[in-house]
Amino acid sequence: MNKTLDKTKKYKNYAELPLEKLCDMVANMDVAYEDVACFIESKVYSHCLNGNYKNTINQLKKMVALFETMENKNEENCRDLADIYLLIGEVYQFLGYFKESIEWFKKAAIIDDLYSMPYHALSVSYLELGDIKNAIKSLEQEIQLEPGNYFSYFKLAELYEKTKDIKKENELLKTLIERNPQNIQALHKLILNYEKKKSKSNIDLSLLRKRLLNISNKNLNELEIMIKVYHYCEENKLEEAYSFINSFLAENLSNPTLHLLKAYILGKMHRISSKRAELMEFIKTCYNKTEYIKSKLNEFEQIFGKNSSSHIEKILLFTNLK
Repeated sequence: MNKTLDKTKKYKNYAELPLEKLCDMVANMDVAYEDVACFIESKVYSHCLNGNYKNTINQLKKMVALFETMENKNEENCRDLADIYLLIGEVYQFLGYFKESIEWFKKAAIIDDLYSMPYHALSVSYLELGDIKNAIKSLEQEIQLEPGNYFSYFKLAELYEKTKDIKKENELLKTLIERNPQNIQALHKLILNYEKKKSKSNIDLSLLRKRLLNISNKNLNELEIMIKVYHYCEENKLEEAYSFINSFLAENLSNPTLHLLKAYILGKMHRISSKRAELMEFIKTCYNKTEYIKSKLNEFEQIFGKNSSSHIEKILLFTNLK
């Protein structure tokens, strides 16, 4: 019990120390880097926000010097050095010095070639420089090392789409679906891709949609709810879509996205007066704030298309909100 209290006190003391002292302790091998890493990172970002980045980088380089000159580095030492390289690269990235950040991220990737984080960081800097080719290579390497990072799959799929490499995009989405059969976003994107090439594909889109719609409704986020409503409507299953959205509204009447989706379904059902009433609920749950309304319409259009909210624009004009 006393040891636990001593350890808690020790970590509390670390939090009170300045960045320079923490880096000196690591550089002098008075403390392991992993024991103070979170405190160092927190103070680094605080210093950068205050514009004190030059001294911050110099402090981090003290620790770099220790690990670089260390003989017979083990895996833990290499990971610590990679993390410090990453941190320096992130400082440069934060400052907008993307070329400099790439140099440090590359160092992190070299010193620990099984570490996925440097590749993700590289992809961000390459994209900021407009270098899509190297951003793609970085994300491919990240996914190879860390196949469970689903966010990176979608970012890579987006880049494949930009470069018109639909074959690779579809292969990537299929890989993601194999790993996670319940991934609604991946199924949705795959269906859209096949729709674009419908005449050249033997894929049964109805079967893919059935698979998507059969995914459990538990724990869905707003984007996934929108996707399911979109595909219910594409299959002309309007009653199912209506029941589906009502089941979520029953628990959350203050959610504007749900009211917007219900209004869309009612419009498809030609229940115009009910649609108008639901749109007014949408505006009300957006607190009549124009920017909030527009942000929700933009999210809606990402799934349903650019012209999908034209009827709502008319309501905005009618209520003098636009």
